[in-house]
Amino acid sequence: FVGAFDLAKIEPLVRTYLGNLPSTGRKETFRDVGVVSPRGVVVERVYRGLEEKSQVRILWSGDFEWSRANRYDLSSMSQALSIRLREALREELGGTYGVSAGASTTLYPKPEYDFMVAFGCAPDRVDELVGRVFAEIKKLKDEGVPDDLLAKIKETQRRERETDLKENGFWLQTLRFYDFNHEDPSQILDLDKWIAALDSDAIRAAARKYLDEQNYVQVALLPERMAPASASR
Repeated sequence: FVGAFDLAKIEPLVRTYLGNLPSTGRKETFRDVGVVSPRGVVVERVYRGLEEKSQVRILWSGDFEWSRANRYDLSSMSQALSIRLREALREELGGTYGVSAGASTTLYPKPEYDFMVAFGCAPDRVDELVGRVFAEIKKLKDEGVPDDLLAKIKETQRRERETDLKENGFWLQTLRFYDFNHEDPSQILDLDKWIAALDSDAIRAAARKYLDEQNYVQVALLPERMAPASASR
C-alpha cells in the first residue's frame, strides 16, 4: 500500500479483508517457454496498406548482467541516444515528427535486455534515416557524449526523480519491481549517487556493450505500392 493513510487504521482492514482470504499453500514460480530473440542481423520489409507513411523499428537484445549499476547505465545511454536521434532525425533532417530510443530489462526466466529505436517517416526516406541512426550510434560508441549533453541528462534525471517521489504510482510500481526481483528497496533512494557518478565513459561503454552492429532486428512497414514484383503479400 502506498499513499496517505494511517497505519493503525488500515491494519484491522488488512487483517479482515486480506488476512481472511483462503490460501492453498501453493508456491508459484516461473516457467521458461523457450521464446528467444533471433541472433545475427535480421532485416525485413513489410508491404501493407495504402498510406504514404512508414514505421521503422530497430531492436537489439541479448544476455544481461543483472545489477542496479548496469540498469542505470543502460537507461542513461538510452536517454543520450534518444536526444541525439531527436536532434539529428527531426530537427536537422526534418525526417520525422518523433523518434524514441528505450531499453527494458528482465530477470526471468533469465537476465536479458531489449533496446529499441522507433520512428515514423516518409517511405522514400527510410534508408536515409536508418543510416543516420547507425551513424549516431557509431558516434556515441566512438566519442561518448559532450559535457553539455551529459549535464542535460543528469538534470533531466534529477527533475524526473523530484516529481516521481511525490507520485503514488511511482512508489507502487518501483516497490513492486524490487519485491518481484528480490532486491533491497532502499536502493530506490540511491539515485543521486548514481547521477553524480555518471560520466561519458559509462555511456560510451553501454553503447558498445548493448548496441551490437552484428546482432539486431530491423523491420520497416511500407505501402503496398513499393513492394517488388516478387514480394509475397
